[in-house]
Amino acid sequence: MTVATKAFQPRPRSVHDLLFAPGSRGVLIATSKDPDAKRTLVVTPPAGTFVDGPAGPVAMKIPVTVAAAGAISRETRMLLALGEIDLGEFGRTVPSYLETLDSDGLPAVVTTVLRGVPMSVAYHRWLHTSRQRPVAEDFALAGGWLRHLQLATAGERARITWAGEVAGRLRTRWSGHPKLEAAQVRLAAADRQLRSHRVATTVVHGDYWFGNLLVDGGRISGVVDWESGARTGWPLRDLVRFALSYCLYLDRHTRPGHEVRGHHGLRRTGFGAGIRYGLLETGWLPDLVRLYLRTGLDTLGLPTTLWYGAALAGLGEIAASANDDEFSAQHLELLTSLPCRPLTDGAEPR
Repeated sequence: MTVATKAFQPRPRSVHDLLFAPGSRGVLIATSKDPDAKRTLVVTPPAGTFVDGPAGPVAMKIPVTVAAAGAISRETRMLLALGEIDLGEFGRTVPSYLETLDSDGLPAVVTTVLRGVPMSVAYHRWLHTSRQRPVAEDFALAGGWLRHLQLATAGERARITWAGEVAGRLRTRWSGHPKLEAAQVRLAAADRQLRSHRVATTVVHGDYWFGNLLVDGGRISGVVDWESGARTGWPLRDLVRFALSYCLYLDRHTRPGHEVRGHHGLRRTGFGAGIRYGLLETGWLPDLVRLYLRTGLDTLGLPTTLWYGAALAGLGEIAASANDDEFSAQHLELLTSLPCRPLTDGAEPR
């Protein structure tokens, strides 16, 4: 029996056994109402609970729905795959799998705890995203961690078919949608641009947004929630996802119709205004977004001019894969509202 197979054979121990063991203490740190909703706890079990694991707190994810159980199983497989890779000291920023427990017939996973505070905490502080310096630091931290991961896990080079793959998945999910054809046109443009180049495939996190990045002492101390990860995939996926997610919420604390503080020309005018601003307009934030994308592409040995085509493919991927239908549809419509390409990096789009 392989290690991966054993991970999905729940031991006699259950979630209740761990949570209610004498001396055990637990704190609920996250929950959600998504279709794949999970509850995440930090538990301090009695000493000796994990013979081969750490002493002290562990993290536990408990599924609320059957869909959540599937997500936990995917993350477990991914963590086991990461555990087989020699990441050196960098491996300390990735959770380690400890055990699968039974949760009323569904699998719950136990992992090591990573130190740090989610980058989202600082992101939503008053004026954080209105100032260039802290935003630049966020992009530098995210880009730096990603470069380490990609360099440590680089594999064979392959022609970039990512945009074409996204287009196929989008057709499957949104067949008959009135915006589908326009989305396909934009993904076809991205595919023509990306497909002419090759890149080394790498480990992919799959949901590399600032809410999954932990920061401690001015560095990325951990990256969590690997359920969308892949042992081998397109490194552009994570590069683009961070930039898009960072731009998406820039107007979160602004009243509808009002200009977003610190970003001249950006108003809260509907879903995705921050992404349009970051990709198409001028200002210090769009400059940072493009610099981050260009730097990431250059690190991968790719032309920096691919940044916009990669961004279109990234939007399509969210529209094709998001677990919330409304969120997915909003990205589909946002994609169709964008031009196939900008005239230049800093000019008005065509």
